Amino acid sequence: MMPGEVLPYSFDKVWFMDCFGHVLCYTPHRKALARVPLQGAFVSGFVASPYPFPQNFVPQWRNIFNMMVELAPLRICPQDRGLVALCSEETGDYLSINPSNNKTTFAGGIADWELFCPLPYDVYMGLLAITDPGVSHIVCHNDNAEISGLQFLSPGENKPFVASLDRKRISFLDNLDNFAKIGRMKKGDMATFAFAGFVSDKQYNIRIKRLKDIAF
Repeated sequence: MMPGEVLPYSFDKVWFMDCFGHVLCYTPHRKALARVPLQGAFVSGFVASPYPFPQNFVPQWRNIFNMMVELAPLRICPQDRGLVALCSEETGDYLSINPSNNKTTFAGGIADWELFCPLPYDVYMGLLAITDPGVSHIVCHNDNAEISGLQFLSPGENKPFVASLDRKRISFLDNLDNFAKIGRMKKGDMATFAFAGFVSDKQYNIRIKRLKDIAF
């Protein structure tokens, strides 16, 4: 490292979301990761690590009290569009989900069910704020319609990483910066964000007012 050189990493808490909008959560009775929908609160099962992740990184997982948990080591394998796969150091298989239940399993290859989106602290806070109608008031400037909150499409629609603001479908991965900015808002703040639609030429100007802070 040259004198004065700054590495392109910051230290952050990072959660992981699957392609259908569920967050990985540590279950102590199984000593494994399960999947839960966004619930307006922190969940066990985050990593505290340099971010973006270093190459061949095997993080320590933590519970809601920030204590390390007993979990077989998983190496983070970067994929396209900022996604990652989680590879078992013991077997070489990849953590996988089944949208019909809340459990995780392992698979020999990487497809949609083995891809996860890292959620740094600000992004995760923004998602909590925009999925809970008691935390934020949301209005679409395009048609002046009030929006109840962010939701993910059902697995039956087979559109991974696509979410909706009521009937307005957006690309989840193309709006991570918006979620991070929302996560940094305080009570009383109001701002308008340009959300990229699921269809490439669509854009929705969404006004958000924070009604209260999220305290943990």
